[in-house]
Order: sequence, then C-alpha cells, then structure tokens
Amino acid sequence: MADGAPLRIWRGAVLDEWIDYNGNMSEGFYGVVFGLASDEYLIRMGFGERYRADTRGSFYTVETHIAFVDELGPETPLVVDTTVAGADPKRVHLFHELRRAGDEALAATQESMMLHVDTGIDRVAPMGVELYAVLRADADAHAGLLEAGTTGRAIRAVGA
Repeated sequence: MADGAPLRIWRGAVLDEWIDYNGNMSEGFYGVVFGLASDEYLIRMGFGERYRADTRGSFYTVETHIAFVDELGPETPLVVDTTVAGADPKRVHLFHELRRAGDEALAATQESMMLHVDTGIDRVAPMGVELYAVLRADADAHAGLLEAGTTGRAIRAVGA
C-alpha cells in the first residue's frame, strides 16, 4: 500500500542512443521511460507472467498525454514518481512525474489510462481481486495528492 506520497518505483538514466540532433533526450524516449514506469507499477500490483497465464488478463494502454517541461542530456540520472490518479476494476489511471535524480527538477509528466483486457476474448474485463486490492489501496492513499486540473488536460486548439 502507498503511504500517501507518490511511489518512486522506477530509476534509470538517459542512454546515449536516446539523444537527438539537439543533444537532448528525444521526445519518443520520454514515452519509453513512462512506459517502463507503468510496467513497474503493474508489477507492484502483482501483474506478471503468472497472472497472464492463469487469468488471460493483461493491460492495454489506451491513452497518454505527455507534457515536456525540461530538457535532459546524456547520462542524466532519472527517477519517476507515480501517483494513482484513479481506479476501478477495469481501469488504471496513472500520473507520472519524470525528474532528474539528485536535484529533483521536473522534466516531464505523463497521464496514462490503461484498461484490463481478457486476452482470450479481446474484451475489457475486471482485473483479479488481488491486483485490484493493491490498486484500490494506492488510489485511496493518493487521493488528494494531485492538484485540480493536473489530469484530464487536452491540447489547446491552434488558430481561430
């Protein structure tokens, strides 16, 4: 169960192959880091190879929104703080904050929605009760951590 603070369950560093022509981490690799953090959260819930084999259950990411805040250079040490923004038996709503390890400077955020799917019938279905118990406890512990308007944002239209 979470202790009322975001979960710091992913750590890594900017790899050389992630650097773009401007000398910074390329935008696609922010998504890679956030995907790795989501996977680590699912593992924390109890999701893994055995769960998939026993239940045919899996998680599919259906929507993400990344906000880029700061550039990241080669070999920068990274951490991701994860907050459970919402949960029900079929959905996991996460909010990730990518930070430079050490000075804690915010580099990017990602909001992510994942659905639990029964892969035997390719339909959204409730997740196992053990997984949901962990998810629900984390969601309850994280209630009120995110400021209003942090999640649910969209890209503003350009032009008229």
